[in-house]
Amino acid sequence: MPNTYFQFKQFRIEQANCAMKVSTDACILGAYVAKNYAQSPRTILDIGAGTGVLSLMLAQASQANITAIEIDEKSFLQAKSNFANSTWTDRLHIFYQSFQEYFNAFSPTLSYDLLICNPPFFVNSLKSEKKEKNLARHTDSLPFEDLLIGAEKLTHQGSLFVVLLPIRESEIFENILQDFYLQSAYLQVIEKLFISDNPSKQPHRVILTLKKSSQNYDSKIITKLLTIKDATDAYTSDFVDLMKDYYLYL
Repeated sequence: MPNTYFQFKQFRIEQANCAMKVSTDACILGAYVAKNYAQSPRTILDIGAGTGVLSLMLAQASQANITAIEIDEKSFLQAKSNFANSTWTDRLHIFYQSFQEYFNAFSPTLSYDLLICNPPFFVNSLKSEKKEKNLARHTDSLPFEDLLIGAEKLTHQGSLFVVLLPIRESEIFENILQDFYLQSAYLQVIEKLFISDNPSKQPHRVILTLKKSSQNYDSKIITKLLTIKDATDAYTSDFVDLMKDYYLYL
């Protein structure tokens, strides 16, 4: 019988009751944000916490106060328990509600320095018979438009918003973002990290980093590639360097 948990170096993720389990892509997102963006933020928002893995990775790497929100009750309770059993329970807070409910009730005088999200991203795709899995995987519960509206409301000048998406869905997301941009120059993509399984495969995911600015972002968008395994099926040095603080056997 497989384990019902995923053991990291400094914390454990219990996930038996979560529709979406810990994935390599999500771990890359957490580690990438932790390494590159988590040192200075005082406040972080995890949109769609799931197991709570992203919040816990950022708690390990920072001194920030981290708020998470989760719409699925079973996942909420699981993440809440994972937070309570961690070293950083005093800096981790989770709410059981939709992102739309959260940002519509949010005080306009408050904002976050960093937002992170591994959202439900499948658009017009075949659905599961399980309601919980559909909530976690499909945009019905959190359309990209709502994600961007909320991100705009919950950020201030200089805030970062980092999101993980499949390649096709990232193009849809950026087209919607462009419509927002034409109305006001706020959230703009400043960096893209493409993720590939090995050198022979095209990237299957991309991490987009957006920055909130009142002016046009003049610099060229930084583009990077992370390849998980090399031609011999061994982890690449870039992947090991990124994940060594989290994965047990690296």
